[in-house]
Amino acid sequence: MATQALRRRFLTYELGLLSLNAALSTRDKDWPIYDESAKFHQRSKAKKAFREVLEDVQTNYVQGDVTERAHNRRIVDVADHLSAQLEDHLYQGRFRIGISQKLVNVHLKYLWAAGLCSEPPHCPIDGIIRDRAKIEYYWTRSDSISEYKRAIASLRRLGNGRSLAAWELEEFGRRGDRVTV
Repeated sequence: MATQALRRRFLTYELGLLSLNAALSTRDKDWPIYDESAKFHQRSKAKKAFREVLEDVQTNYVQGDVTERAHNRRIVDVADHLSAQLEDHLYQGRFRIGISQKLVNVHLKYLWAAGLCSEPPHCPIDGIIRDRAKIEYYWTRSDSISEYKRAIASLRRLGNGRSLAAWELEEFGRRGDRVTV
């Protein structure tokens, strides 16, 4: 395999780790990702399923622009697919829409920032963005695509014509704990 392809494979794998960490690490103790019966050493099936989803997302978004409708459908499909595949491992047997949007959107953000795909249609909505935008969207608890769409509409109003991806990068850069290099 050529060095360029190896570099790309390495980078996408590492970005996948960051994506999984960001989407699956929540501070909401009342709404965890995993069922309490799913012990850490038993999660290899889940990790494999998450990796397959990230590869699928990357493949579909690298090919070109994805419509907002298709993006919303992808978020629902990821939630449904992982729920069906990992029901016994997930809290209440469900990979919620809010977790799905965070996983898909944060992975696309990382790929886009690394120059590996075009600008994503949305940005990840987490507690930081929710609080910054002053919207009512609890991503760790939400299992409603309608709630997600309302949150996206609220963010668009704040963006004043900027893309959500660009707006979120600017807001992320304004955090008080940013690191300068």
